[in-house]
Amino acid sequence: MVAIGGSHVRQRWSTADVEARDALAYWVDTICKSFLEIDIDSPRRHRFHAQLEQSTLGPATLNIIEADSQNIRRTPARIAHSRYDGYFVLHLRAGQLSFQQYGRESYLAAGDCVLIDCNAPYRLVCRPATRSVVVRCPRDWLRNWIAVPESLAGRPLRPDGGWSATLASALANLDTEGTADLALPESVIAEQIAALLALAAGPYARVERRSEKLLKRILGTLRARCHEPGLTPAEVAQAHGISKRYLHHLFAQRASTFGDELMRMRLAHAYRLLSDPRFAELNVSEVAARCGFLEPSHFARRFRKAYGSAPTEFRARLRAST
Repeated sequence: MVAIGGSHVRQRWSTADVEARDALAYWVDTICKSFLEIDIDSPRRHRFHAQLEQSTLGPATLNIIEADSQNIRRTPARIAHSRYDGYFVLHLRAGQLSFQQYGRESYLAAGDCVLIDCNAPYRLVCRPATRSVVVRCPRDWLRNWIAVPESLAGRPLRPDGGWSATLASALANLDTEGTADLALPESVIAEQIAALLALAAGPYARVERRSEKLLKRILGTLRARCHEPGLTPAEVAQAHGISKRYLHHLFAQRASTFGDELMRMRLAHAYRLLSDPRFAELNVSEVAARCGFLEPSHFARRFRKAYGSAPTEFRARLRAST
């Protein structure tokens, strides 16, 4: 494992590091522990070669995968014991693959993209050797951009024009070694990828029930007003013409609460401010105030719990890496 400045971490695993007879077993173990719990087989099981490079990308994780021909299955048994239930945005850089999920089957060539739902079974056949970029997105985070990602999963996004071409171009420029040196914070880059995916999805991003549309508007209100320290459920409910009880019901359907969502957005806003060199002159107390926290100590405790270090330590590591 190689640490690249502050909070940016890059890791690499390769079957070249083990005996050829152990390569496929090593690859399955590596993928299940570091990527996703899946079943893998290959027609080249006795001479299999693969490599995984992984790095942080704000709330997401960037993965570059090179592998010989392989058959991949995400089974209900694997899902039941999984530690991760988010989504993958896959961009195929080389090779060909077929993908099946939700009764949809798609065939991808180099340059194509597809969204994968990790909480539902799927099958992936990679032929011949392939090279892919996979952005692993937390479930609730991606749903801020696409209300029902399942409606898009398994549908190929071709780079032949429109926003799909823009998404493919952006993913083609991502590299595990380069994200730490980009002009924008990693969290902003991740948000740009999510926004491009939503634009590329077109009508599939808008397949949602009336309550989901309402919740999406409410989340937009929280995002826009999370800097207000006294923001209450009653105010937000009134702004959307619903009762406070129904507001809480909408969040319960999402397996969340008003307070949890508001806190998450405040901390995400603080993460962006602390990561962005343009706001380097703001002290931690000012950052806390801009994110809706009345007490800097409360902000520091919440930030440490969410990101593993206090705001001052987090910013110091970022400065030391530049």
